[in-house]
Amino acid sequence: MNHLSRLLCLALLMFGGHLAAEPLRVGVSFAIPPYVISHEDRGIELDLMREAFAGSPHELQVVYLPLERTFRMLEEGKLDAIINVKPGMLESAYLSQPVITFHNRVFTLAPTAVHTMKDLQTLRVSAFQRARQILGTTFSDIVDQNPRYEEVARQEGQVQRLLLGRTDAVILEQRVFYYYLAQLLGDDQEDDRYPKDKVRQHDLFPPTHYHFAFREAGHRQWFDRQLAKMKADGRYERIFAAYGTTSTAGDKKASP
Repeated sequence: MNHLSRLLCLALLMFGGHLAAEPLRVGVSFAIPPYVISHEDRGIELDLMREAFAGSPHELQVVYLPLERTFRMLEEGKLDAIINVKPGMLESAYLSQPVITFHNRVFTLAPTAVHTMKDLQTLRVSAFQRARQILGTTFSDIVDQNPRYEEVARQEGQVQRLLLGRTDAVILEQRVFYYYLAQLLGDDQEDDRYPKDKVRQHDLFPPTHYHFAFREAGHRQWFDRQLAKMKADGRYERIFAAYGTTSTAGDKKASP
């Protein structure tokens, strides 16, 4: 092999390796298990994204951030994709086909009850970030009149504050709430610190269908093709089953 041939081979190896490992920076919230379990670097949505891009020219780089920052960094070009987006939430992004359905509920401790959204106007309410945009204008108009309404990034603290009586109502996705409830209770079902038998669930909101958002149309097209294949061959449902639930489990408690 002559000198020129060796140089060509070296260049092909260098550029080939680069193309095979093109980074795809995915921003995810660090507080939504079982969808994202950051300390284990896994979860339903992470597994779906990784499975979709397995065998592609892209190497996923998961970036854990507060939800608000994921949106901002995607728009600034610092991320290539983010999860859990509804149409209208981003000005310039390519949305995938619907990926997952969330069931947002209101949780209280008995005897506090929530029959209508107006009941939230006088309670201490803790919700997930961007709840105003996601849960509709009726909800946002009501909570805008409540000075004790807050939106927080870390949901585990919301569940604990509710059980300790430090807030009156928590608004969370159903699987996320029951995941954290199980984590807090652990194996000691006799632990009297938390009144688990007083937890009440109130269904005020319709299901929310979420998409993944991509900065480039090609990434979105790849993901959509693979998502369709995963649903057709059963891999989609097997990922949910690995976390003790199904894609249609609207009223079932999730296992940790």
